[in-house]
Amino acid sequence: MSTLARIQRDFFAALFDDSPADAGLETYRRTVHANLRGALASVYPVVARLVGDAFFTEAARLYARAAPSVSGDLNDYGVRFADFLAGYPHAASLAYLPDVARLEWALHESHGAAEAAACDFTALANVPPGSQGRIRLRLHPAVRLLESSHPILAIWEANQPERDGTPQRLAGPDRVRVRRAEGATLPELVGPSEWTLLVAIARGVALDEAAAELGEVAADFLGPALVQLASSGVVCGFDVAP
Repeated sequence: MSTLARIQRDFFAALFDDSPADAGLETYRRTVHANLRGALASVYPVVARLVGDAFFTEAARLYARAAPSVSGDLNDYGVRFADFLAGYPHAASLAYLPDVARLEWALHESHGAAEAAACDFTALANVPPGSQGRIRLRLHPAVRLLESSHPILAIWEANQPERDGTPQRLAGPDRVRVRRAEGATLPELVGPSEWTLLVAIARGVALDEAAAELGEVAADFLGPALVQLASSGVVCGFDVAP
């Protein structure tokens, strides 16, 4: 290891330990931690509200040590925060908290995801009837799917700025689809059949196989569901399996 690399390594380590430091390093240390905490709080405002400022600040400090940033882009910071909370002893009594964090990260990712062209309905309609069962739809890049045993969407909604924190539902499970519409990210609760279809699409299976997974509801459900998914921008393209 070169002298410069060793100095950089030691300096980085000094930023994230609790050892005494001179005034200059201590000032820099506080600035770095404040910036990282701010980055986390901007992505996880509901988590921060649920646990309070002191809890969140300490969790952010320990997360910075446990999962140091590997990117120069602060938008990437916090990708492992939900997993950190799942193993954080002080959050053990808040079983729903990691999944609420996963929902907030999904919203963050959806907001920054790439754009995609709208679904080409004409091309879709021109697929020959004999090939329609082999159609494989593609989810829009901004779509995210989350499933939790906890009422995470109700908790998230209850902790928006205009709400008092009281969820309208106290039980899960929640199956949540996140999509982007008109520049806003929208978390939406979906039912079991739509969830089965969305997961099948995400896996890249063809419509015949998706219909088999839906079972007896497929005949009445599949057609209208596909129209809704395409018109709302949840799916944005397709191909036909060989």
